[in-house]
Amino acid sequence: MLGIKAAEDAAVHGMDLLANLEPSTVIGAYWPIRSELDPRFLMQKLEQTGFPLALPEVTARDQALIFRRWGLGDDLVPGMFGTQQPAADAPNVVPDVLIIPLLAFDADCYRLGYGAGHYDRTLAAHPHIKAFGFAYGAQFVEDVAKEAHDWPLQAIITETGTVLPRV
Repeated sequence: MLGIKAAEDAAVHGMDLLANLEPSTVIGAYWPIRSELDPRFLMQKLEQTGFPLALPEVTARDQALIFRRWGLGDDLVPGMFGTQQPAADAPNVVPDVLIIPLLAFDADCYRLGYGAGHYDRTLAAHPHIKAFGFAYGAQFVEDVAKEAHDWPLQAIITETGTVLPRV
């Protein structure tokens, strides 16, 4: 039950943060796996507000993600690493905004992911994308080890509020 409450609370904070976006802004999110904070409440609110949504597809281990248009209720198919993704006939899109899962984050809004680098490659390929982490507040750490290819996020959305980079 705590996970559901946290996801609902984080969705409220996410909507507050994203409220001023243009209605045509394409927002890419993720289908949760493992113990990730569930973004589906946020995705529902975004879609109800009129934002077009997309979900990622992992095409290969060392590649950027591609995103396919997706709406609540659309079918999903199994993807790599236990993920769920839109079917291959869903249109490809390049999101303007990404909601990104993570394992840990720090006060500079750097994230630790699962280590495959898919989101880092995606942000490098599309530097115009604004990226926001979506995580439990308890995933905060003092310092995330940074490598040259890591990208800081614009903010981290948690169940307790929004963390902006301290710079």
